[in-house]
Amino acid sequence: MKTSCKLAMILLAVLLLAVPVLAACGDDDETSEPSPEQTVSPTTELTVEPTETSEPSLTNLPTAELTPGTEGWPAGMTFYRNPDFPEGYQNPIAHLPVPQHPFLAPNEKSNMHNDAYMTDTYETSGPLGLSPKVTLNSYAPATNLCVMQAFDSKGRILTVNARPDAFYLLIIDPDTLEEIASFPLPPRHSDDPLYPYNDTSGGAYFILDNEDRVMLADADNCIEIIKYNDDLGELQLVQKYDLNDYVVPFELPARDHVQMTLPDWEGRLWFMTRYGKVGTINQETGEIRTIELTGEEMQNSFTMGEDGAYFITDYAMYRFQADEDGVPMVIWRTEYDRGSRVKPSMMNQGSGTTPQLFGDMVAIGDNADPKMNIIFLRRSDGSEVCRIPVFDDDISTTENALPGFVREGREGLEYSVIVENNYGKLSENLLRPGGCCVDSVGGLSRIDLIPDGGDGYTCNEIWVSPENSCSPVPKLCLGNGLLYLYTYEKLPDNPPPNDFGYYLTAVDFETGQTVFRIPTGTGTRYIDFGASITIVPGGGKIHIGSMGGLVTIQDTVQ
Repeated sequence: MKTSCKLAMILLAVLLLAVPVLAACGDDDETSEPSPEQTVSPTTELTVEPTETSEPSLTNLPTAELTPGTEGWPAGMTFYRNPDFPEGYQNPIAHLPVPQHPFLAPNEKSNMHNDAYMTDTYETSGPLGLSPKVTLNSYAPATNLCVMQAFDSKGRILTVNARPDAFYLLIIDPDTLEEIASFPLPPRHSDDPLYPYNDTSGGAYFILDNEDRVMLADADNCIEIIKYNDDLGELQLVQKYDLNDYVVPFELPARDHVQMTLPDWEGRLWFMTRYGKVGTINQETGEIRTIELTGEEMQNSFTMGEDGAYFITDYAMYRFQADEDGVPMVIWRTEYDRGSRVKPSMMNQGSGTTPQLFGDMVAIGDNADPKMNIIFLRRSDGSEVCRIPVFDDDISTTENALPGFVREGREGLEYSVIVENNYGKLSENLLRPGGCCVDSVGGLSRIDLIPDGGDGYTCNEIWVSPENSCSPVPKLCLGNGLLYLYTYEKLPDNPPPNDFGYYLTAVDFETGQTVFRIPTGTGTRYIDFGASITIVPGGGKIHIGSMGGLVTIQDTVQ
């Protein structure tokens, strides 16, 4: 315990040291244009006409054949469009719609994973790489990460902005991207052995409900419900539930953490804690009911269907329902292979996926050796339908959700998911040459589950892509058939801290081929740190949280 605490304090010191480093990075990033002074809400902007280059290699994506700074892109980076795809390529995907949760904001606007089923898919079309413009908006003088974005009924952006000293809930103008109001959240505890890299509590996961209210679990183990007051022009606390009496007790500095909250389809709030508590809150009476999954951890977000709540621990997949008193009941429990180790990029020894609901199935990834598996389970009873190993031996894991959908097929419902390989991503490399992803192996795979014509199914790997989507949550656009990634590239010809860069990359869902890549920027300011890709309502624009704030990529022509 003492060793872990000491390590946590060292990591805190490293993160605090990042403040001046990241501030300095602002003057070095876009070499083709001088960057503005780094104060609150600066904007760095880049607009160029794209050019075609040759097909990228599999080891250094994409190939950097142009002189650094050519065409106005960040030094060492260049736009790529695959000549096999026409400009403006789209290939919409036939699919069944995702049910709308009655107590959440409209699908695609309510949370990091888009909807209650956590599908990470959009009907809205993202940018097509048509004369793209890239901007970086910052909401603090130095380190500030907009972890995820939701959109209220007036189109305004709601995001939690993580800084070294505290978290802030922000509401942002969708047109100017300027901050409208902020609400301070409790800081995380720097003496916690999990701080700062192995804990996502404190507001990283939040949801927006059907009344434009943000619901989040703060670092003090309280659920806060916050809403913007248009008359007063400020974010206000509407309700607060203190859950400190319901977490698993530890001897300080160790502590349990409430991870997130999500309403069920009857309006009852559910929550979970890192070390195994599952609970419900009756919003009318304030009554709280819990059970404990002794010896199990939960680090991923959970999923809500009409038939109950779906949780994954580091040992098993669960479906819960509440009894007449609101007490969580285990409907079924299915164990999976948790492997033999905490693989590089993982927060614990177990699945890194959020359960993906679609049709009659729930999909997860395990942590097996030598390869992880994608597993499809029946929602009705948790029985396994199919499993398939992915990626190469001993370098196979994911710490992200599985974008996916269901469609009508010739023999019945057909299912597709995308899995990205996060193996090798190390948060502690944040300020080292090459950043967090310097040792990441990359790769993505499409897995389909197809009825076999009888009573069973087969699961097949349709394609594999070498793209290195090191850590962000990928998004699949059903409206145009493109999978959006935030991909990493080493830039050995650039001096540190700009010796790596990131692209918004679009992959064709049908074939797995890369359609285009848009350079966003180089250096630490552009590290996503596991933030989500978000397609903006109305389409043609994407937000990605980064260590410098909020990266926006949009087409400038239709």
